[in-house]
Amino acid sequence: MDVLCIGSAVLDITARPIESQDMWREKQRISEIQIQTGGDAANQSLRLADLGCEAALAAAVGADQNGQMLKHALDARGVRTEFLAVKEGIQTGTALVLVNEAGERHTFSVKGAHSFLSKEDVKAALLEHPRAISLGSLFSMPELEADGLLEYLQAAREQKIPVFADLAADKQRQGFEGIRPFLPLISYFLPSLYDALEMTGTGSAEEAADQYLEAGAGCVVIKCGSQGCYLASAEGNSWIPAVPVEPVDTTGAGDCMVALFISRILSGDTPKEACRYACVGASLSTLFPGASGGRLTEERLRAWREEHQGWKY
Repeated sequence: MDVLCIGSAVLDITARPIESQDMWREKQRISEIQIQTGGDAANQSLRLADLGCEAALAAAVGADQNGQMLKHALDARGVRTEFLAVKEGIQTGTALVLVNEAGERHTFSVKGAHSFLSKEDVKAALLEHPRAISLGSLFSMPELEADGLLEYLQAAREQKIPVFADLAADKQRQGFEGIRPFLPLISYFLPSLYDALEMTGTGSAEEAADQYLEAGAGCVVIKCGSQGCYLASAEGNSWIPAVPVEPVDTTGAGDCMVALFISRILSGDTPKEACRYACVGASLSTLFPGASGGRLTEERLRAWREEHQGWKY
């Protein structure tokens, strides 16, 4: 196994384009409504599988139709799903995603089975000794974070398995202390700018990254949307730009960036090289609707890079 993705798996119902609410009528036509996979860990596993990595997903779904649809979609894209835990009496995480003409989104979601992912649910997957572990994301799996995750990350360090982690919204208001114990065991921490600033109370990507490094994170990549990303590590700091595009849908672009970054680190790239590759691919991902719409294969990414070779990566 190349990468074990641990965390959230959600069924997304995406509608676009949605006008501002003051323009809504009782009934109206829009361009499309799609049912797709969502959730940070699921999105990352799909992007990794598209790149040819052997990606497995350790997450939880409900014993319902939405869970069956989610598993089927993951299977169809080559993600290993035998580690999906099915939770009786709990609904599969489901989100309604409304996307406007600028590609910006408003998401309405229910608390689903992924929030109840447990220590026992993940145990069998870890016994396969993956080359890398991706947590998608901290704060999205409270039961595992409270019991088991720290133990598993310590074991990963002893086995020299790199750990990558994203950051979800802090719905339980745990703040910085909620992730502090995990940071020294995380090789690459990749939060979004919004989540990083909200958590640290700082005013810039640079300041937020410094806090995470001081708390023990090995390397920090702050994802900054259309501005690219800010990379900070013991080897130095730098801004990596994104490719300017007119996005169709920005849903899942951050998860795409994490997956591409992981794939390049496993291929031997430096963090800066991996960031350049990931920023280019994340920009491309916004030209397709949905969190994982449009398969980003190595061939497609290579053609996109060649098309934009004049852009200063």
